[in-house]
Amino acid sequence: MVAWLDKIKQGFTWNYQGGVHPETNKQDINCNKPELINLPKELSIPVQQHIGSAGKLLVEVGDKVLRGQALTESQFFQAPPVHASLSGEIIAIEPRVSAHASAIPELSVVIRVDEQQQDAQWPSPLSDEDLSPEAICQRVHLSGISGMGGAGFPTALKITPHKPLDVLIINGAECEPYISADDCLMQNYAAEIIGGVALLQKVLKPALTIVAVEDDKPKAIKALEVASKQDIIIRSIPTKYPSGGEKQLIQVLTGKEVKANQLPIDLGMLVQNVGTAYAVHRAVTLGEPLMSRIVTLAGDLVTSPSNYWVPIGTAVRDVISKKLQGEHNAPTIMGGSMMGFMLPSNQAPVVKTTNCLIVNNPMAAENESPCIRCGECAQACPMGLLPQQLFWYAKGDELNKARDFNIMDCIECGACAFVCPSEISLVQHYRTAKAKIRSEDLAQKEADIAKQRFDARQARLEKDKLERKAKHQQAALRRQAQAEDSAKQNKPDPVAAALARVKNKQAGSPAAKQDETGEWVPDNQAAIAAREARKAERRAKKQDDESKTSPNPAVAAAIARAKAKKQQGEESETTAVEGETSKSSNPAVAAAIARAKAKKQTDNSETLSESKPSQNPAVAAAIARAKAKKQQGKDSETTVTDGENSKSSNPAVAAAIARAKAKKAEAQQQTEPTPATNPAVAAAVARVKAKKQASQEASTDQTGDSLNKPAAKSSANPAVAAAIARAKAKKAALAESEEVNESASKTNNKDDEAFESTSTGDEAVQQNTLSDGSASASDSKAKAIAAAVAKAKAQKANIADTNSSPEKPAKKVNPAVAAAVARAKAKKLAEQQREEKDTNE
Repeated sequence: MVAWLDKIKQGFTWNYQGGVHPETNKQDINCNKPELINLPKELSIPVQQHIGSAGKLLVEVGDKVLRGQALTESQFFQAPPVHASLSGEIIAIEPRVSAHASAIPELSVVIRVDEQQQDAQWPSPLSDEDLSPEAICQRVHLSGISGMGGAGFPTALKITPHKPLDVLIINGAECEPYISADDCLMQNYAAEIIGGVALLQKVLKPALTIVAVEDDKPKAIKALEVASKQDIIIRSIPTKYPSGGEKQLIQVLTGKEVKANQLPIDLGMLVQNVGTAYAVHRAVTLGEPLMSRIVTLAGDLVTSPSNYWVPIGTAVRDVISKKLQGEHNAPTIMGGSMMGFMLPSNQAPVVKTTNCLIVNNPMAAENESPCIRCGECAQACPMGLLPQQLFWYAKGDELNKARDFNIMDCIECGACAFVCPSEISLVQHYRTAKAKIRSEDLAQKEADIAKQRFDARQARLEKDKLERKAKHQQAALRRQAQAEDSAKQNKPDPVAAALARVKNKQAGSPAAKQDETGEWVPDNQAAIAAREARKAERRAKKQDDESKTSPNPAVAAAIARAKAKKQQGEESETTAVEGETSKSSNPAVAAAIARAKAKKQTDNSETLSESKPSQNPAVAAAIARAKAKKQQGKDSETTVTDGENSKSSNPAVAAAIARAKAKKAEAQQQTEPTPATNPAVAAAVARVKAKKQASQEASTDQTGDSLNKPAAKSSANPAVAAAIARAKAKKAALAESEEVNESASKTNNKDDEAFESTSTGDEAVQQNTLSDGSASASDSKAKAIAAAVAKAKAQKANIADTNSSPEKPAKKVNPAVAAAVARAKAKKLAEQQREEKDTNE
């Protein structure tokens, strides 16, 4: 260690890999004592101008602030405050354009500058007795000082004593082109810089202190040597870019290399900028906060390149407005030509890390050429990286490989892009990739924290579970021990006693009862009874309202009958049909409903009769033909049976039904001119219904006797028995409907009479078959019956064709439908004749 420090004292210097020698462009810049820029009309001071976090705002919109007044505060060194660089009124606290290549808005305090500049009450200077390391660090923090050479790391946090320091390096190696702010500061304020270095020595107590200046600044070196003390070494180093970098400067002065993921403090070294040392001196000896800094204004369009004192928060446009040659909208570069960035807007403010503004003529954008793999970038890289490989990985978003090639060690000096013959903007690709890597690292860090919280919660839940289990086990053991003790001492079990008391209490409660399992449950019978009573009351009230609102007694009676049938458990379909029949005052509707019922009963009886095998081949053949015809005419037969709401597929049948409906309507109008509201008419209707009921009962008795006898005689023949069953079903179904349609049937036209007279032959044949049981026993008579049936069907078909509508062409009559209609009409005529005969007798 002693030999190493002795080498440094003796003037030894080392070298680092890479580096370039760009043109400095500093010869025309005036480095005399800097001037104060013209006061701007408005300031925009970002509340965070450093690495770390922002402090707490102390001001509001409308407040008057003085020069040097603190705008934010914080007790932590990582959040140094910001101060008002000029006095005025706060007109806004809002996001404004930031001093960054992205121009992302940052929260800023906007101050309207007044003409009478007044200083705030600054802290009193620290005396020699008060110059303790802690007091100096606290004053540096309250003054808002952060690194003024590049990154802006909080100075108070950086100089807080950690461990013994070997070398303190003050960086005056301003190596980037155009920038001469530190050179101007060293030439004109060397004594203040040395005073700030002495204060840093008092805090850090280093073994060796070095002020490093490049050899192209002889005036600055001479000024520092005159103002320096014996324990401070002023060292001149070779001019090379980027010798001003922290790691490169350490390697040049000490020969030690700061490796990846390593800080200079790990090697016992610390680097501070000459501008930071100057600000520390002003803060400790004068109490002046950091409010302004020296900024170099240079470039091809600047009339007189020079250095100026610029208040923090001044817009770039206010700095360059009166220093350019004519009116130009050329973009401005903040920083040097190597590591600086183009400002998207000149409204961006000057901040604590702004050291140079360059305004050049806009150059035509040059297209990048493909990489020729020359390797010049690798030779120029001061960090010993492989820029060519990093370029490919960054361009292809292969972040893991870029991380493996130490892309995070890139200091973004721009040396690789400077020497690239293909004009590839390598640094831009590196910055993008590094930003993505930082984002991934942040997300991974948050995920790790979330996983730790989850694991801690799971462990806590498991621990609680085990504790509860242990408590339950201990309680069970205690209860068991108590039970054993009680058994030994003949004492009752306390748990059983408690359960018994609870059961007794529940049993004594009037609102509880015991179920089948012996458990006591709430008794809700009273509430249920009260609810049922309320329901019954509502139903009674509803019935009373309906009886009062119904003006027609017949309708009320029909409703009462429907409700009675519903309560007795009749089927919903039968109830609906009867309700409609009772409510309907149209005989045609009642007749249609009766026909539907008769058809349904007929189908059921036919199904039962057809399910039995026939012993007579002729009868079996006839049944087979009837089934085929029934299948062919299923749609049309269903339409005729359903009645009035659908149209028949057979035009002849449809025309006949239409004529019958029309004649029924005319007869209804003639016989019943007014509805049942007329008392006389209502009485007549009642008498007709009574007579109809009596005639139905009489005809049923007589017909039943006449049908039962042949049925008994002909029971030996299944076909005859089936026919008798069908006749019985159809007779019972048509009993009511035929009486209602009696008046309409008398007015049928000649076509219907002819149709009925033709169908009479079919009915006569069937009646002979039913009355003569012996005829069905022989095959000859069965064949004669079949021939008569076929003849009747043919006659019915001819009559249907004759009755077809003249407007529409007659279609082929469905034999099954025609047969069904003929049978119904024949039975109707036979029933009428039978009733007349009974009446005469």
